[in-house]
Amino acid sequence: MRSPGSRAALLTLTLLTPALQPDARAATPHSADGWYALARSHMQARQLQAAEQAFTQAAALNPTAANWRALADTRAALRHYDAAVQAYEQAAARARARGDTATARATDLIAARYRQEGEAYLLTPGAAPPACTPRPAKLEPESGILLGRYADEQAVTASGTLSVDPRLGTPLAVSFRYFTLRAPGQGEAFPTRWVSAARRAGQAVHIALEPGMPLRQVTEQTLLPFARAARTSGVPIYLRFAGEFNDPSNEWSRDPALYRTRFRLVHDVMARTAPNVALVWMPMPSRLDIIDRYYPGPDAVDWVGLSLYATPYRNGNLRDSALTDSPLDALDPIYRRYACTHPIQISEFASSNRSGAQPGAGYASFAAQKLRELYWGAALRYPRVKNINWLDLNMLGNPYVQPRPMTRRNDYRLLDIPEKLAAFREVLTHPAFLTSPGGRAPLTPQPFPTRVRRGAPLQGHLWVRTAEPLARLTLTLDGRPVTVGAALPFAFTLPADLTSGPHTLTLTALNAAGEPLLTRARPFTVQ
Repeated sequence: MRSPGSRAALLTLTLLTPALQPDARAATPHSADGWYALARSHMQARQLQAAEQAFTQAAALNPTAANWRALADTRAALRHYDAAVQAYEQAAARARARGDTATARATDLIAARYRQEGEAYLLTPGAAPPACTPRPAKLEPESGILLGRYADEQAVTASGTLSVDPRLGTPLAVSFRYFTLRAPGQGEAFPTRWVSAARRAGQAVHIALEPGMPLRQVTEQTLLPFARAARTSGVPIYLRFAGEFNDPSNEWSRDPALYRTRFRLVHDVMARTAPNVALVWMPMPSRLDIIDRYYPGPDAVDWVGLSLYATPYRNGNLRDSALTDSPLDALDPIYRRYACTHPIQISEFASSNRSGAQPGAGYASFAAQKLRELYWGAALRYPRVKNINWLDLNMLGNPYVQPRPMTRRNDYRLLDIPEKLAAFREVLTHPAFLTSPGGRAPLTPQPFPTRVRRGAPLQGHLWVRTAEPLARLTLTLDGRPVTVGAALPFAFTLPADLTSGPHTLTLTALNAAGEPLLTRARPFTVQ
């Protein structure tokens, strides 16, 4: 049976002959506008296939962003998902060509909802860096992803250690918190007690350092007390200075040239005074069209960070559901732009199990699913993501976010929500994730190779993404069933006694009606 997402769009479009018109009695339109009007009439009559044909002609005669977008929306309604994605990409390209980057980005995000993926990965020792990466950056693990979690001053015990929640059973590799940079003599220069507690727990720290003064007043003299204390601490420090600079509500967003200058100053002071500090440059995942104005340059940035959140609604708007959005869609453009030059830190991530927009509703299953998508998607598909930090806070009642409207607040707790905790504990057991700094992952997922050695262990994972809810996943080896895990990362093990010669691994994703959403085959040879 043909998958509803398997029809590919023809990017070179040809006109229909009169015999192929949806209504042979109607006059053949002679212009793109005529075909568009005909398509709209078919849409009103719910004649979707006829509308798709007419929109195809409109896009062939006049390939505007609007015509491609109308064609894409119609293909999505027909569940022709692969073809819809190609049409959305054409619409985005046209918008980008005319300088409308906001529309292009919005269209990219719509296309992402319908993009379907299915790939197999094999666990292998170590990991080769991308060919474009000359060497590891400062404090970058050779392989694996450092796991981190928000833990502020309240997590420091009376004995001066960071408390370890028994539900985790182990400290994570990184603790993170916010800290305000103030002028000398105006307050604490460095979070000494908290960093010392992290050191005793064997952790690195991630500090979101926010200027408590106008950016112009950040000088070497204001930075030196922090830098000297950082050096004395001896702890690996990921320092995120003035993050989310592309948010106009932040004071440091107003002058890109000044921002670049001050970021470089922070980098230079830390490089001279505190070599245990790696500088993190962190935009927020919206308004990406302006972030290049703030980029200080590859010699002043050690890591590139990003804050990602998965919430049931966009901006707390009940009419704007985000239940089908993937956090990877926000990661992808930043990764493609910077991963060859810098390791990527997901500086903050959390998924919401309760929204202030609808506080009586529970979204724990949604939150657990988005956790799995982010962590396993990063491990399988984005090898230069090297650190993920969970913001373990309930924003519904936290005084830190009281100025934010209630509808936009979310419950981001990790350990107190059983569904999220269970999904995170699965992550903790996998060798690709690191719970102590300075280590390397013994095994990491790599794309399933075209050739494997006979007798080698063949343990792997599947990455699957579908436009409709996935109800069942099957995996076969040369037509014979292979047992697969019930949720991401869909673990599987192939027989160790495979015969030499060609084999085929085939995965099929099905919806609730038992219809195939996608089928992917991976031929390989055993030698």
